[in-house]
Amino acid sequence: MYKPFRCTVGVAVKVIVVLASVAGPAWSSTPADDVVVHKEQPASGRVQGQLSEAIQMLQSEQGVNAAKAIRDLQRIASQGNQGARSEAWLWLGRAYRDGLAGTGKDSSMAFEYFEQAAGREGLNPEAQYELGRAYLKGEGTDRNLIAAYMWTELSLHKPSKMSSSAETQKAGLVTMLNKVQLEKARELVTQLETLYLK
Repeated sequence: MYKPFRCTVGVAVKVIVVLASVAGPAWSSTPADDVVVHKEQPASGRVQGQLSEAIQMLQSEQGVNAAKAIRDLQRIASQGNQGARSEAWLWLGRAYRDGLAGTGKDSSMAFEYFEQAAGREGLNPEAQYELGRAYLKGEGTDRNLIAAYMWTELSLHKPSKMSSSAETQKAGLVTMLNKVQLEKARELVTQLETLYLK
């Protein structure tokens, strides 16, 4: 089974708090709708088609296809172009977090996939939102409001289907952080964006 390389940002401050429940997944449509397929790259078109098919299988709630969908997403995550890889990591994370189509729930594995898609290799704004959500709720990692703010803010630097949810999440985080923590989080956003994600 493909297991992604775990890369950490190295946030030194960990804040553990009791958080109010955050609404469930805000996504409901296939993100492949936003992807442009270039005709001069037929292999890219095939990968995009396979990616869309795997995502549809996960959303169909049919456990029979879950194993095939996971295998296809893992293959695309290891062999596709950057956009396809990050989208595959994002959906693998969602599958393991939510138990889509009968996939077993594994929040630690979900976190690792979100981390891959959000970081330098993926730069996926939806995954950055999901990573911020994971830090906010302590899913697959320790709760860390500064890291939650950092990844949520980064997700807003590129428009995505999650932008509205990210704005709401960010507004909630601003009320949970004190002035010093918020200042540190904003500083880390700048550092992460200029040093790590370039």
